[in-house]
Amino acid sequence: MPQIEAIELDGHGPVYDQIKRAVTAQIRSGAWKPGDRLPSEADLSRSLATARMTVNRALRELTEDGLLVRRRRAGTFVAQPDAPAALLKIVDMAKAIPARGQAYGYICETDDTVPASPGIAKAMRLPPGARLQHVECLHTADGEIVEFEERWINLALLPGAAQAGFDTEGPGGWLLRAAPWTEAEHTVSAVNADADLARRLGVEPGAACLVLERRTFQGQDVVTYARLTHPGSRHSMTERFSPQG
Repeated sequence: MPQIEAIELDGHGPVYDQIKRAVTAQIRSGAWKPGDRLPSEADLSRSLATARMTVNRALRELTEDGLLVRRRRAGTFVAQPDAPAALLKIVDMAKAIPARGQAYGYICETDDTVPASPGIAKAMRLPPGARLQHVECLHTADGEIVEFEERWINLALLPGAAQAGFDTEGPGGWLLRAAPWTEAEHTVSAVNADADLARRLGVEPGAACLVLERRTFQGQDVVTYARLTHPGSRHSMTERFSPQG
């Protein structure tokens, strides 16, 4: 079980935020492992000389972020990490990165209405020249680029995407709110960064990258096609499992 004295607050900002950062740091460092039980709210409150309500808020928000699990009468535990299949979940990077205890950043490079090229039209089951909203953006964690997102949105199904304005919000979060979908398809591959991709990601040309291509559907219609590229040195998946799965 984690030791109370292992938690140290940094003195910056609201106390509940300091507690969240301290707990997150213990989890990310591996000091607190999946399944470890945290000290009780009362013990944390006494140790940190703060109100129990403040501790409760910090632990509740960490639970909402997926870092902790709270079990009635049993206590609060470090959550098990997602399986590799988590890569294939449709997530909002603006929420997923802070849930890992990192600062999220977003840069929009392109947000234009364009005609579908033959290749993109084929991927989206549309005639060449169909109107699409094309977005290219970067997602950062603690100032490092962790994903280059290329996105094409079917304006026949989601005309609002043309006026959504993705200069301050990534299309992923907007789509999760605006676009009901019935199925998703993923293709995972590895590439070596060419000069343009290396420049965008801030890596050396030839660096290994992980690429996730995603199509989401409404029935037989493709809502959106995305190509999500991650620098290999900044992306990993870890799962602990048993012979029974």
